[in-house]
Amino acid sequence: MRVSTVTGYSNVNYGTIASGKRINSAADDASGLTQVQKLEHQSNGIAAGAENAKSGISLANVADGALSGIQDYLQSIREASVKAMNGTLSKSDKQAIQSEISGYLKGIDEIAGSTTYNTKNILNGEQSLGIAVNPDGSGPSVKTGNSMLKALGIDGYDVTGSFDISRIDQAIDQVSSMRSSMGATTNALERAYNYNMNASANLTGAKSQVEDLDIPKAISEQKKNEVLEEYRNAMLRKQMEQESLVTKMLK
Repeated sequence: MRVSTVTGYSNVNYGTIASGKRINSAADDASGLTQVQKLEHQSNGIAAGAENAKSGISLANVADGALSGIQDYLQSIREASVKAMNGTLSKSDKQAIQSEISGYLKGIDEIAGSTTYNTKNILNGEQSLGIAVNPDGSGPSVKTGNSMLKALGIDGYDVTGSFDISRIDQAIDQVSSMRSSMGATTNALERAYNYNMNASANLTGAKSQVEDLDIPKAISEQKKNEVLEEYRNAMLRKQMEQESLVTKMLK
């Protein structure tokens, strides 16, 4: 197979053209191969960071959905508590309201105790989960909360006797604060994800510019060099024929 020696297309042959790559080994372009490997290393790290960011966003969304359910329960408890304040209610009326509230309280503990992401419980204790969005493994953290009844300060809440509805208000504020924190974390992770995807695309483009072959140009150069080589061979044959003829004439 003939080989082109045109600048920028050294060692280009039809096998190289078929691969679509200008650099297939260090022999093609040693410095270029080093650059390609560095770009690929960066691109892979950033792509992995984007996937990690997606995972962090999913975790925050799961937590926020669960907290929304807890917040609904708390609002229902507050509404029932206001009803229980009515002086016209009998003892049995208040007990019926308390039975309803007890169901809501149980629902809150069940959500807080069973909400998990990838086997990690994310609402029954405060923990900081690092999200490696950067190629070096660094990044923001998702801070989980504790929305169990005891942590919310409403464990044993009972409206059949004397009760303080402000405990429910404080619990609502506490859950709202957790949701706000999750929302801020989601926004930060979405920004990191978008940045990583854009950076990965740019690095892939840069790698392609170094590594990929301009196939139409390569084919054109290959054809041109084949023609030139055939011309050189023809001229060489003609020269040899002339030299042979001169030799015969001198004999």
